[in-house]
Amino acid sequence: MTNMKRAIITIVAILSCTLSFAQHSWSGIHNISLKEAAADFSNPPAEFASHVIWGWEGPMDIETIRHDLDSIKAKGFRSVIFEAGYRLPYEYLSDQWFEGIRTGVMEAKARELKVWIIDEGKYPSGFAGGKFTKERPELRMKAIVNIGTIHVDKGTVITNLEIDPRAFSAVAVSRSGAPNRTVPVNEGKISFNAGLDEWDILLAGSDYRTGQTRAVNNPTGGKDTSNSICDYLSPEAVRQFIDWTHEQYKKYIGDEFGKTVLGFRGDEPDFAYTPWTPKMVEEFTARKGYDPTPWFACLLTSNLTTAERKFRADFWDVWSELFAVNFFKQQADWCDKNGLAYITHLNNDHNMPVCIRAEGSLFRDLSKVQIPGVDAIWNQIWPETVNDFPKFASSVSHVYGKPRAFSESFAAYNTPPSIPQAKYAVDYQIIRGINFFEFMFWLAGSKGKNWMTDPAMKGLNEYTNRATYLMSLGIPGARVAMYYPTSTFWMNNQSVNTDLVNMAELLLKHQRDFDWVDDDAFTEALTVGSGFLQNRSGQKYYTLVIPSSDVISESVWEKIQEFALRGGKVLFWGRRPHLLAGRTYKDAGVLPLMEQCFEEPSSEWTATVASAMPEPEFSLVVDRPAIPVRAQSRRSEFQTQGEPTTNFVHYTRRVMPDGVLYFIFNEGEKEAAFKADFDHIGIVKEWDATNGTQKAIHSDLVDGKVRLEMTLEPWKSRIISIERDTVSHNAR
Repeated sequence: MTNMKRAIITIVAILSCTLSFAQHSWSGIHNISLKEAAADFSNPPAEFASHVIWGWEGPMDIETIRHDLDSIKAKGFRSVIFEAGYRLPYEYLSDQWFEGIRTGVMEAKARELKVWIIDEGKYPSGFAGGKFTKERPELRMKAIVNIGTIHVDKGTVITNLEIDPRAFSAVAVSRSGAPNRTVPVNEGKISFNAGLDEWDILLAGSDYRTGQTRAVNNPTGGKDTSNSICDYLSPEAVRQFIDWTHEQYKKYIGDEFGKTVLGFRGDEPDFAYTPWTPKMVEEFTARKGYDPTPWFACLLTSNLTTAERKFRADFWDVWSELFAVNFFKQQADWCDKNGLAYITHLNNDHNMPVCIRAEGSLFRDLSKVQIPGVDAIWNQIWPETVNDFPKFASSVSHVYGKPRAFSESFAAYNTPPSIPQAKYAVDYQIIRGINFFEFMFWLAGSKGKNWMTDPAMKGLNEYTNRATYLMSLGIPGARVAMYYPTSTFWMNNQSVNTDLVNMAELLLKHQRDFDWVDDDAFTEALTVGSGFLQNRSGQKYYTLVIPSSDVISESVWEKIQEFALRGGKVLFWGRRPHLLAGRTYKDAGVLPLMEQCFEEPSSEWTATVASAMPEPEFSLVVDRPAIPVRAQSRRSEFQTQGEPTTNFVHYTRRVMPDGVLYFIFNEGEKEAAFKADFDHIGIVKEWDATNGTQKAIHSDLVDGKVRLEMTLEPWKSRIISIERDTVSHNAR
């Protein structure tokens, strides 16, 4: 080998280390080694740091800005997110506002703090502080609304009755409970034969309707409809929102984009009414191939016929796609072009029936942004409480090859957390795949005490930054995928939610980590291999669980069949779907049977469910009852009923080129002592995120797996790595 070749190889090797984080923390899978991770463990790159919401209120003079940033940094925060507040000396989105923001950014830069910006003057995102109402009212949000009702007595025959010219669709609703009847609207007239029943004919049209907003420019400081949200489904309206917000920030602080300023965060965009946009009929017809107009009025009713439920699924499919592309993707594309990330979370992400009604498809929406997120408020994440919804955002990240998953935590907590309780909430969400936190709330100029003024807050921040840094590296490690039946909700069946919540909890209680995958994941992000489904992160699923649901699309079903034929395990758990949908749900047919599968008709954990699972990546060597108790809502109920303490030991893992990382957490109220088998062999170390150190620990090798004896006190977590040695290694 020549000296020149040796020099080139040396330079390449150096660059491969020094450039391992030249990409942003949100840009692609960070497939670095355990050795590289160890080098940054004690003091991770600031881009990976969690941040605190800094609420701008009051004078916001230079003294306040400097005092707050000094105080924030002293508590261990390395990043801050700006939020507009009340009683400011200037109007939100005015030139003075942006000048103030630039001052704040430059002061943060001087302290080596990273900056994020909330994209709205309070919430939800998309009303630009009231500018749509004041300056572009034609771009306000619209909805399908009832613009009139015609009562028809039994025996009445209506012929060519002229109706409100704004009406484009009509439906007759029986007062006796008989099925709805579509009433054709022809040139502004309707005809109808009541027969032997009484009817109310609902006339559907469109009008401006907005959900409530909390706006900093609202003199009442309350939530109302005086500041309309924009038409989320209109690319023109969303572009106007970007012009008023993102583009203006770029004028003032664009020189810090991608350096000090890392991106924008959205907040709870949703629809309070059935969505409408002027091009709805055109967009729907192009996607579904039929005219939706006669069906729109049925969306105003509560008791839908089978045909109407299928149309509802088609309509939700169309508008949710418009929402995802025109609102979320347009902003994400702008951020990407400008070297930034777009974080967002939806409204009611803890309550999927409501979330899907108001936002169409959580998975579709979040798949379009760089950093998917959830909103952990109202003590939803709290000791003795079961809430697995953080897995929605982390599943999107895993499936689509996004390394970060975000949580806005501790907002509107009825009981402010102590530092141990806050750490519990952090660990609880890390187990469910969250690796990026936003802590609430630092009010500008505040000198009073709150939970974040505790002297231990600095330690919590340092712990969180180290733990989430590690859990942002490598490839996600779950081997089970569970189908999320969004389209079943679209067909107005909310009852499946109970089974979904129960099954998620049962998988975690049996140490079976998993990701949710929806229809879009199958068509956009999953490929079939020999016995596995592989996502964009490079993660492989060996078992696919299809929980209680009504319908599956043809494109998904084809991939499921291929997966089963190539050796993958398919488990139908709960009520088996019976419909197969092609281009439209309206024309859905019968779902054929599958022979190469497992089937468990109950929603309980049974021997059939257990046998459908892949080789466990982490398992406890304990005796379990044949059928453990059904998932409950309160952990204290579990333990007073005698449920094993090991049911509250959960884990997540990341697979690195030279080994694996495990995060293990005891969520229970009692100590858990157990032996754990890891599906790897190699050198075992423990990483202490409280002080940034590592140490080798003793392990045994049993049946080709590392075995550890562990005792976890209540709320205790441990980070374990297993690194390839020179003999053998079987990390999968």
